[in-house]
Amino acid sequence: MYQLKKQWYLLALALLAIGCANRGIGPQGGPKDTIPPVALVSNPELGALNFAGKRVEITFNEYLQLADLGSNLLMSPPQQTPPDVKARGKRIIVNFQDTLRDSTTYTIDFGAAICDYTEKNPIHGFSFYFSTGDEIDTLETHGFVYDAENLNPLPGIFVGIHSNQDDSAFVKFPFDRMARTDSAGHFVIGNIHPNTYRLYAVDEISRDYRLTPGEAMAYADEPLTINAKTAQAVTKFVPDSLSFLADSLSRDTMEFVPDTMDAHAHHIADSLAEEALLKSSSFLFLFRDAQQKLYLQRTLRDKQHLITLLFSSAPDSMPVLRPLADSLNYHIHASTRRDTVTLWLLDSASISRDTLLIETRYRRTDSVFNMEWFTDTLRAVWRAPKLTAKAKEAQEREARNRRLELKTNARKGFELYDSLTLTCSTPLARINLDSIHLMEKVDTTLKPLPFTLMPYDTLPMKLTFVAPWKEGAKYVLKLDSAALTDVYGITHIEAGYNLELKQKSDYSTLRVKLVPYLPKARLQLLNKQDKVLRELPADPGGAFFEFLKPDTYYLRLYIDENGDGKWTTGDWQKHRQPEPVYYFNESIQTKSNWDFEQEWDHTALPQTKAKPQELIKASANKKK
Repeated sequence: MYQLKKQWYLLALALLAIGCANRGIGPQGGPKDTIPPVALVSNPELGALNFAGKRVEITFNEYLQLADLGSNLLMSPPQQTPPDVKARGKRIIVNFQDTLRDSTTYTIDFGAAICDYTEKNPIHGFSFYFSTGDEIDTLETHGFVYDAENLNPLPGIFVGIHSNQDDSAFVKFPFDRMARTDSAGHFVIGNIHPNTYRLYAVDEISRDYRLTPGEAMAYADEPLTINAKTAQAVTKFVPDSLSFLADSLSRDTMEFVPDTMDAHAHHIADSLAEEALLKSSSFLFLFRDAQQKLYLQRTLRDKQHLITLLFSSAPDSMPVLRPLADSLNYHIHASTRRDTVTLWLLDSASISRDTLLIETRYRRTDSVFNMEWFTDTLRAVWRAPKLTAKAKEAQEREARNRRLELKTNARKGFELYDSLTLTCSTPLARINLDSIHLMEKVDTTLKPLPFTLMPYDTLPMKLTFVAPWKEGAKYVLKLDSAALTDVYGITHIEAGYNLELKQKSDYSTLRVKLVPYLPKARLQLLNKQDKVLRELPADPGGAFFEFLKPDTYYLRLYIDENGDGKWTTGDWQKHRQPEPVYYFNESIQTKSNWDFEQEWDHTALPQTKAKPQELIKASANKKK
């Protein structure tokens, strides 16, 4: 291990090689400064032994500032109280708030927090290490963290190791050593003492560097033995800072040689280096336990006749309600996911009261995620907006003239695979089928078409029509006035809607055959935003996707190990990893009136390398 003064020498050579100009605070003229600060000297020295102080000072070659220290600074092993870090002139000063452990190697990773004062050029990946004992631990391990469901690399995830092999260590104690993933989901945990460890990752919310209920996590199935023979060699292809270059030069895994290779040779070298990196990596797949924290978030009464209960996740049962004052007449309606429950107040006495008290029994999770029934008293308050006399008169006039609002998805160019729907603004109390007419246009005449309505959930607000549709045919949906009546006795005016279906020739088909065949696989057709459009089980003759519009599509599959017909996340308590996911590495462009066939060997590429880059970028942009 090189001492700090040797690193300063190498850094000076690097600076001379790139023609670094003298820089300082204030305007300098000439080309824009794009070079980050360079460390010159420190107290104690980098890699100091038997450190017993409470303070570290690092002096750089120019004036400094700190950027987003809270999300950049990481000390390993973690301290209960983070160190106090300040930039003063050209110095970074670190004051430790907790007592340091004996015989321990400490690493302070500044991330990209240290920047020059003028142009805010950050030093990426700058770190400082020392030991409170008589030796520096030099071993390291590395790998990647991916989202288990979509295989996106995950930045900003904390990855750590525990020498305690018990599962409870991940929950009870902070990591022994840790690191944070970069933009590629890559992590390097350094300065490790030889031992056998368990490897974990957690999307930290509480910042206690352990697993807290509700946090997404990942774990390696097998313990990781790290010693001089098994330690993984870590190569970073593009050093993030000159300080890393100097540190890298001291490792046996890199050599400092003149750059005489052409572009093709560089490509080959990079490919070989990347292959070596992947072979030595640990891969962690982050998942969120299906058993989410369930509680009642809020009770809203934004409108006088509506009370809304918002739950943090989907309850397994509907709440049981009991008014504490006068009787309450209402209809109850749950959203598709059941995490939003709406009470439609029906009687004028309930609607007119500003405050309603309702005893509510609902399901929630306790502190250890066990489901329980809980009784609470909800206070639903209506605060009427302050209106002028003229505005109030207009509001009352609108209420007197109110009609049931209807919306439909009927249109020209209606998709053959779609369902005709009619959505109402309020729940329906009565449906008069004799006043609803669905007719096919044949030349200039209208021919009645038989139809049925699909069952609805807790309240009818969306009607779905099932009928013998024909490709290219034209239809008319007509509703006589008062065909539908809502729970407040309000009806609608006479309404009519035109519908014209597309032709089969407007579409293409895609048959996807898995080679080798995977009986438990389910194939998903994706759009350019990585969103699932269709899903089919694997078939020996190929999964057959019909009625595809001309567009760009992608393929993903998962192994439905439990056979429930949906992707299943992991379970930390049961030591069950999430169901594995694979991507087809190319896009598929369809054309009208074409039939496509695609064979897919999901083992042809590494699982984490097959996903098309455009899907990863689309996901990253969507998060922003």
